Formats: sequence, C-alpha cells, structure tokens
Amino acid sequence: MSVIGGVFVVDANWPESWQVTGHGYDTATGDIHVYLWFGSPCFDPEVEHVTVFSASSGNAEADEALERAFESYLHSGEEYQASPPASEPVTITTDGKPMTFELWRNSSNRYWVARGCVESTEVVLSGSEIEPSELSLVRVSDLPSFSNPFAPLITALHGYLTFAA
Repeated sequence: MSVIGGVFVVDANWPESWQVTGHGYDTATGDIHVYLWFGSPCFDPEVEHVTVFSASSGNAEADEALERAFESYLHSGEEYQASPPASEPVTITTDGKPMTFELWRNSSNRYWVARGCVESTEVVLSGSEIEPSELSLVRVSDLPSFSNPFAPLITALHGYLTFAA
C-alpha cells in the first residue's frame, strides 16, 4: 500500500488563513492526496496566496493537480496548451533543506506554478503575489488543526492517512 510521506504546509509565519480545501483516498491503490490553501479566508486569488498539493509519489492525482494549476494560473483566459511551457529551476526550503522545484511563470501576471518531489511525496504549488523562492515548507501530520470548511470529511479521511515521522 502506497502512503503519503507527509503533507507539506507553508511554515507557521504565514500571515493569512490556512485551510484544507480538498483531499482523497483511493482504497484500491492506497494513494492519498491533500489540497491546502494559504491566503485570504475568502479564497481571493488576487491577493497573496499559495495552494499546496501533497500526494503519495506516483499518485495520478499529482498530474491532474499540475494540469489544473496550469489551467487556473498560467492560462487564465487563454486556451490551454497540450504541453506545458518551459520550466526553470527554483529553490524552495522544505523541512529546513533547500530543494529544487520546477517553476513555471505566467508572463502576463504574477501567477506561478511549481512542482517537486520531497522523498516519497509529490508537491505541486501555485500562487501569486509572493515569490516561490521565499516560501518555506514544513511537513505536518496533524491536519485537523487547520481551519477547515470540510471538517466532517477530513475527520473521516483522517483514519486513512498514515504519516511518516
């Protein structure tokens, strides 16, 4: 059974709301994924924000999360392209260590998308109004401590989540 090696969040210095916005568990494969929003409690994409997606390595949902991020952030108002634009490397601190992520920027606004793999966890980030290299991500295992509009769903899912220490 494939289990996630942890869920990554923006470190505790983040000044805005932290919320779980989606999650899933595939009983056949054991794959899990979690979406977190860091930003305005009203989900305003025009202010500083970051969406963090964490999934067990090899989870098909990671590719879908990247595609959704491209549609929402890089191609807003434009026709989606079959292949992603060229990426550039960016260093993002994860668990106190510098990690290289792939970074895509939208040339017409301040939106960006980044993807990396931290041990057995795939991470897809998207955001605006903050430079991705300024982020510091940390691994957590206590999702119920987040502000959460989907509390009953997370409570049910929490029994399925297995986190590596």
